[in-house]
Amino acid sequence: MRMYLKVIECAIEHKGRFLVIEHPSGGHAEGLLSFPGGKVDPEDESHPSDILQAAVKREIFEEVGLTLTDPIEYVFSTFFTGKNNTPIINSTFYCRLNNTLPTVTISPTEIARYAWMTSAEIMQAPNVSEWLLNYIQRIETYKALKTT
Repeated sequence: MRMYLKVIECAIEHKGRFLVIEHPSGGHAEGLLSFPGGKVDPEDESHPSDILQAAVKREIFEEVGLTLTDPIEYVFSTFFTGKNNTPIINSTFYCRLNNTLPTVTISPTEIARYAWMTSAEIMQAPNVSEWLLNYIQRIETYKALKTT
């Protein structure tokens, strides 16, 4: 039976800007921008009916210090192979901040820098990852479909 690593990330939007992080040197995706997120951990299993949203809330708090109180919406999942040929399923969520305070406190061991950027700024950033380009387009499509 094939075992997958399950990771999540969240496109957090506030006043038309998305929270993006830059990965620190020496680790996964060194120097590249992405949405905050991480692995689903065993502690998330205590929420069996919404394990992925529990992982989103935990990872966002750990990485950027936000306690998400606004709705977290599932958008899409992707598959890729990580280092050592590890099969990875990545699920991307969306959260527009209305009630959550947008005060960011980064975990310096996990994040080099952060920024609030528009979609256009993300797409033009010199250190934007290929996957973030794809994800921001998919998030914008998702948002447009929600309003029609």
